[in-house]
Amino acid sequence: AEVTSHSHMNEQIMHVMEGEFQFTLEGDTKVYHPGDIVIIPPNKLHSGKALTNCKLMDIFCPTREEYR
Repeated sequence: AEVTSHSHMNEQIMHVMEGEFQFTLEGDTKVYHPGDIVIIPPNKLHSGKALTNCKLMDIFCPTREEYR
């Protein structure tokens, strides 16, 4: 699975629960593993790609209306 580059007005917290996930935030790419947490400030360009089967938990503040 891959998430194309985008931004949104919501702050986002991404928690990697399973697998390896390659994540790019404002041009800085890192690989994250189970237990890792990433804080994504509002309006910052980001994208991601699952390197293995992954389970991620995303938290948005305020709530993203399209995910309600």
